[in-house]
Amino acid sequence: MSKIAFSDQFKPSFGFPYPPLPTMEEMKLWDIDRIKKYKEARDQVVLNAERNPIGFGFTLPMWQEVMNNWDKYTTHVILGGNRSGKSTFAARLATWAACTIPQAEVRGYQVNKVKSVDEMQRYIWESIPHATKNLQSKKGQNHSIQFSQKNGFTDDICIFPPLPGHQRGGYIRFSNYAQYSDDPNTAEGFKTHLTWLDEECPPALFDTLLYRSIDFHGRILLTFTTIQGYTPLVQKILGKTKTIKSAYAPLLGREIPIIQESLSNPDTCIYYFWTEHNSFLGDDSFIQKLKSRPRDEILARAYGIPTKSVSGAFPTFSRDVNVVKHEDLPFVKDPKYPVTRYMAIDPAGKKNWFVAWVAIDSAGTWWVYREWPDYDDWALPGPTVEGKTGPAQKGVGKGIKGYVELILGLEEGEPIYERLIDPRLGAAERQSADGATTIISDLDDADFIVMAAPGVDIENGLQLLQNKMAYDDTQPRSSVNAPSFYVSDRCANIIYALGEYTGRGGTTEATKDPIDCLRYIAVSDAQFVETPKADSNLIYGKTGGY
Repeated sequence: MSKIAFSDQFKPSFGFPYPPLPTMEEMKLWDIDRIKKYKEARDQVVLNAERNPIGFGFTLPMWQEVMNNWDKYTTHVILGGNRSGKSTFAARLATWAACTIPQAEVRGYQVNKVKSVDEMQRYIWESIPHATKNLQSKKGQNHSIQFSQKNGFTDDICIFPPLPGHQRGGYIRFSNYAQYSDDPNTAEGFKTHLTWLDEECPPALFDTLLYRSIDFHGRILLTFTTIQGYTPLVQKILGKTKTIKSAYAPLLGREIPIIQESLSNPDTCIYYFWTEHNSFLGDDSFIQKLKSRPRDEILARAYGIPTKSVSGAFPTFSRDVNVVKHEDLPFVKDPKYPVTRYMAIDPAGKKNWFVAWVAIDSAGTWWVYREWPDYDDWALPGPTVEGKTGPAQKGVGKGIKGYVELILGLEEGEPIYERLIDPRLGAAERQSADGATTIISDLDDADFIVMAAPGVDIENGLQLLQNKMAYDDTQPRSSVNAPSFYVSDRCANIIYALGEYTGRGGTTEATKDPIDCLRYIAVSDAQFVETPKADSNLIYGKTGGY
């Protein structure tokens, strides 16, 4: 019996970096003999690449990033721009796995049968070395490499000859999402070394296939262009992320992420394949067409970055635009930068309170700079619009005194102009040994002054927040065309809530509390307040200031 091979025992490393063509200026300095030798050498390299795409094929820079992380992450998500080379790479990686890992079991999923044949199976066929395609026998007891342009691989499976010392050949079996929709049981009962999901797959299938990879320490490869924005699957993966590497994007004029680690879907790495990095295109006509398009379309189609929520209450909220590095907040970079600070509390009974801090500058721009809890997920993706409560909602047993000490400890003496609290629960009376009391009065007894937020309709508060995020995204951002709402990248729960909250889940919506805190500040007409002069009789801060 052959020894079981595990995916993480092998490291993909194939191909060679694409050799750039010399410039016309360089070639003008060459004599005829040098030009002839260069052409012969390059023609041979191209021929080798065509004959053996895996062994001698050209690679793009981001391909190597994925291969370097093969053993570090279970799930590798490639969000690519149109024609960015993501499918070519995925096909070569799947072919490598099937040919290299002994008795490899590889699965490939596409949207439907037609797209599987026309796209995925064609890419796989093009990745197979000529020597393997031209075996004397295309079919044997332990191999089957029969392909036609019309029908793809016979019986939707490609089986490679067994590696020395092994009885069975590694294979790639092709399935599609339509089959899964008709019968979810088609995704049960098998094990994989690698599963390639091309185009966005149903979230339930994605979760199921993670279990299919456990036995062989398998890998999941998901490749698609995020045209639909923050769909449930994208939200599940990108709800909370940590940027590992970024690069300057010429079409946008700023740095954007190219590698991220998912914090909301553990053991997952996200790679952004750029269209302009695809040396195989031959010309930049596609890039030129995008230059005049809206920013969101450029982000998705050229860089693979989703921006808008499909069904959220804040469709213009964008992680690319509205989320900034904490160290880049203006008052963090320059402590003298004038802001007025507000804090809001959404209290609770058994579960934790949620607390948010916002600084407002003289231009009226909001800078959301702190949240609590900040140690775990407040909310998680769920099967319904309400989502699921995260571990951070579980109460840690704090009383009034404990919350006051926690909040003041986080603030470290920074001046808070006004503190606001849920007007309903904050002012709700409850019986104690000393008679009727409220959370507001209990906080007051602890020398911590809070004000009940105005009891304004929820929709009004959401609209006020949306107004802060609004700007014309079909035009370049400038001092006169930009949102007035930004969030520190440290506020992961607030960022997640802004992208996920719909308002349709009522009081049970898991992301409601962070949004409520922002809403309390919005409906209170919070503004920048000039700091009083030292000889003024005014006290800076209406409630709990210094």
